Amino acid sequence: MIEIVEEDLKRAKEAMESAERNFNENDILTAANRAFVACENTAYVMLKSKFGSTSVNGAKILTKLKDINPSMKETYDRSYDLRVQADYGRESRYLPLNKENLAKVIKEVKRQLNEIEGSAKQES
Repeated sequence: MIEIVEEDLKRAKEAMESAERNFNENDILTAANRAFVACENTAYVMLKSKFGSTSVNGAKILTKLKDINPSMKETYDRSYDLRVQADYGRESRYLPLNKENLAKVIKEVKRQLNEIEGSAKQES
């Protein structure tokens, strides 16, 4: 596994640990933020594994992720929606920010992170 992907994977895992810790402490605002960071870095790992590290950015997540992994794109959109509600008080586009919806998103991000981590390790 290339070093830059390892850094993204490390950030994703750290953010997921933080999301779970904050969720368990009933800090859903911080947990929503950290869940999105975990999801975004998981998407980076997946895309960098496919396209190489120099060609991946936020725009590629938005344009290519749906074609490559529709489930991850849906999770990305939902986690982003929860994050902007938590960080900026914006209105919900997909899911209202509450503990139940956040729990579902955290569970899905963690599942995808574990799946991508397993794939990345097999490729190295």
